[in-house]
Amino acid sequence: MFITDKMYKVNLFLPREDVTRFWDAVGRFGELQPTELRHVSRLEQYLSFIDLSELSAKLREAASFLGVDMAAPLDDSTVIPLPPDRLEAQVNDIYSELTDARARLQGLREAQRSVERELDKLTVQEAHLRLLEPLQVDIGALLHLRRFCVLAGTLPEDHLDQLDRSLHQFLHALLPYRSERHRLQLLVVCLNPDRERVNDILESALFRPLELPEELAGEPQQALLALAAKREDLLEQKRRLDDEFAKFEAWRGEQRARLSDFVKINTTVLTAHEQTGQTQAVAVAAGWVPKRELHRLRILVDTERNWVLETEEMSYEKTKDEDGNTVPSRLHNPALFRPFEGLVHLYGVPRYGGFDPTILFSISFVLMFGMMFGDLGHGFVLFLGGAGLLLWPRLRSGWRRTGKIFLMVGMASMVFGVLYGSFFGYEKIIPALWFHPINQINRILSYSIILGIVIIVLGIIINMGTKFIQRRYVELVFERFGALGLWFFLGALIAVYMNARGTSVSFVTILILMFLPLLLMPLEQPLKRFAARHKPHDKQAADNSGPLVTLLITGVDIFETMIVYLSNTISFVRVAAFALNHVALSIAIFQIGGMLRALPAGNVFYILMVAGGNLLILVLEGGVVAIQALRLEFYEFFSKFFEAEGTAFVPLKLKFKKGVMNAQS
Repeated sequence: MFITDKMYKVNLFLPREDVTRFWDAVGRFGELQPTELRHVSRLEQYLSFIDLSELSAKLREAASFLGVDMAAPLDDSTVIPLPPDRLEAQVNDIYSELTDARARLQGLREAQRSVERELDKLTVQEAHLRLLEPLQVDIGALLHLRRFCVLAGTLPEDHLDQLDRSLHQFLHALLPYRSERHRLQLLVVCLNPDRERVNDILESALFRPLELPEELAGEPQQALLALAAKREDLLEQKRRLDDEFAKFEAWRGEQRARLSDFVKINTTVLTAHEQTGQTQAVAVAAGWVPKRELHRLRILVDTERNWVLETEEMSYEKTKDEDGNTVPSRLHNPALFRPFEGLVHLYGVPRYGGFDPTILFSISFVLMFGMMFGDLGHGFVLFLGGAGLLLWPRLRSGWRRTGKIFLMVGMASMVFGVLYGSFFGYEKIIPALWFHPINQINRILSYSIILGIVIIVLGIIINMGTKFIQRRYVELVFERFGALGLWFFLGALIAVYMNARGTSVSFVTILILMFLPLLLMPLEQPLKRFAARHKPHDKQAADNSGPLVTLLITGVDIFETMIVYLSNTISFVRVAAFALNHVALSIAIFQIGGMLRALPAGNVFYILMVAGGNLLILVLEGGVVAIQALRLEFYEFFSKFFEAEGTAFVPLKLKFKKGVMNAQS
């Protein structure tokens, strides 16, 4: 629970024809992470591998086209994967059918875009024709004269005279017929040979031509009636296309329901199948299994006469096997604390044999959040938000985990709200069972520092325990956050406490409590090099630095150690700072609300100000408090022991919906 699960490396041998059935059984078992054998150099000359990438790509492409959610659980536990040779024929048939469907869908989309473009063009033409309605003439005939060119458009009113002067060299006529919103609607008449040059002058004068249908005939009213008829035809085409789309989506839904489980199970099994090495008669698979699940794997393998299981327990001293594969880390926590694993993974995955801080992280994170955001009302809102995420139907598991975190931090805020006597910022509605932070600032500061000291000491003890499990004894004693570091930190605290009590502290006492462990810490590297000489497999880089450089580095390390411990301890003052900040923000909101009360309808403004201010506190300050709590966890706690060099344990797992019995059960 506090250490990553002990892992076993397993090798499995089975007949080649059983590979698909084997990975199906492993997927239902759900606790084996396959290992890629393709890159193991010592096996290259013995094993061959099947390239199933094209088949897998076709399945994924089909899943994408049909809208299959590959992360969703399977509906039917009786569905089984097919061997690659049989699967290929079936997938090719499906792929061919979906290729035709994709072409049909593309044609529908192109037709739909064409109709929509025509409708948009029609809308513009109708708008422009309405601008020509005052002209009760045959616009079509007017715009298609043989010798003259007639252009219809709009122009800023103050540009008319300028345009007339610019066109003086051409035979022309400007015929404005309406003014609307500082723009003139006009007809420009010129000779056909001059049309191109006249267009250039019109463009520079900000003349906007009216887009009109080429087949325009008759007066504008008649043309509008023709366009209305054309619009009805286009809308009818759009309705028919919408019906075709609806039929296509219904067909796609039927295919998705029919093929969803088939695609998901075969894609999953193919991924593992590609990692399986083969000889002429035997297939070889490898992977990682947690120790607590090994007996179940043995039972699974023992049910098959021709399957052979070979196991090797991985020591916590090693993070890689003999082939260079990193041993995965599996966290195993009670359900109450499991939602916080995602926050731990923001920092990294613990190395194999490393400490799993999830439980301690969960408790300290919730505690610090409650201390910084202690308010019964705000905590209750967070609690309700978490309950809503948990009870809301069809939410993904990630949102449900977030809901559980909201529940716990909400409850912590409510508890500290009762202890602080705070309800939506009001401190006179409920009595404080502990104290009001704003009235006893030194007290809340002291508790924050004490909390920080406890967390720092806990981090050092965890680091020492982890190094002991991994048999890294030199680091356990001599490193900055090892036994000597604990000696220095506790010694410094004792010296500060004695001085605060007025007790005289001698130089010898200071030397023993603080400086002796600091002076012993530089022995870590020489001792590690000495130990490495007695281990033929360990290679340590030679230190060619001169004595002066070594002395300088040692002095910097000692000074840095002192600064790190001091800054880590002082960092926890932010717990008190945000607890006081919460009260200060509430006071500011109430004061501003009181000022607004003097205005007309002041009670309404007061309610709005208090409600809006509390919402701001809940969202903005709540988010900042969560970030600060994470920062304290990551930099002041995790940094003492966390070696984020592991890889997460990701087993091959076939998920089934709740209530669907596993076929292996």
